[in-house]
Amino acid sequence: MQRKKPTSYSDFTLIDLEEIFGIINSGRNLDLYKKSIQPTEWLLTTLKMQQNVPKGTEKAKSELLVVPVLLEMMQSNNEGFKFFSGYSFEVDAENALKGRCDFLLSKGQSMEIGAPVFGIFEAKDDSLEHWYGQCGAEMYAAMIFNKQRNNSITIIHGAISNGMNWQFLRLEDKQLLIDNTYYGLQNLPILLGVLQGIIDFYS
Repeated sequence: MQRKKPTSYSDFTLIDLEEIFGIINSGRNLDLYKKSIQPTEWLLTTLKMQQNVPKGTEKAKSELLVVPVLLEMMQSNNEGFKFFSGYSFEVDAENALKGRCDFLLSKGQSMEIGAPVFGIFEAKDDSLEHWYGQCGAEMYAAMIFNKQRNNSITIIHGAISNGMNWQFLRLEDKQLLIDNTYYGLQNLPILLGVLQGIIDFYS
């Protein structure tokens, strides 16, 4: 039976990425952790306040668990990047590179999405492994978006999070690398350190 072609980012699987764009994938240790970063009291208090709030949906996990972490990183980096939550990101509609990204990270202080886009994060309410294809498609779209604007960043980072746990991906040309390590809120200084390392990569 013929496979159904994707119509937007959320339809993509790893097989689709390989068959349509020639993007191969592999799991490995990406060695993202370099140093621990202590969270501020604001972040600790914010995360503690929502402990008893129901978080059974992607929206809830996105708002209550992911956004505070990204706000912390944006402030600690003097707003050297912006994150865009739930924005439409249409890059190549003909090849289904269209749809909304949960979080898109862009360098600079512009209030509009501009190059370079360096990070794509997806917040999900179930198994992280189900969403490698979607995140990879968005990362590939980011690479195309940057090239169209004469900013040929050759590496794009991504992550999939269920709020408590994060798994990171890295796209290098046509190779999607999936980190074997999971990082989580239970060890917040290490997670913040990994995120800072990604931000520093583009400085």
